[in-house]
Amino acid sequence: MSEKLREYRIKFERVPQGEQAVDPDALGLRSKLGGEPTWDQFDETPKCPLCEEAMSFVGQIDSIEHDSKDNPNRIDCLSSEQQFMFGDVGIIYIFFCFSCCQVKTVFQCG
Repeated sequence: MSEKLREYRIKFERVPQGEQAVDPDALGLRSKLGGEPTWDQFDETPKCPLCEEAMSFVGQIDSIEHDSKDNPNRIDCLSSEQQFMFGDVGIIYIFFCFSCCQVKTVFQCG
């Protein structure tokens, strides 16, 4: 059986046009929905396995417990208490094909 992770509440707030939802350098604070992916490495937008069209970016989940002084959810990296640390401060990207109802994820870390 897999480990049950602690819960975090997410507050959704629409981003005004012309602004960015996240600062790509704010490690641990780069989670978001919509817009364009904030790739950690390079563009890996997947194609739908059924229709072979590029899939739509839905959102990304950052390593929200990254131990940086500006992160309100930080957990000491030496404590072994971090549950939301994906590799080396990685991000999980979620994609969806609205035509075929297929889901894909991509993982990148620095």
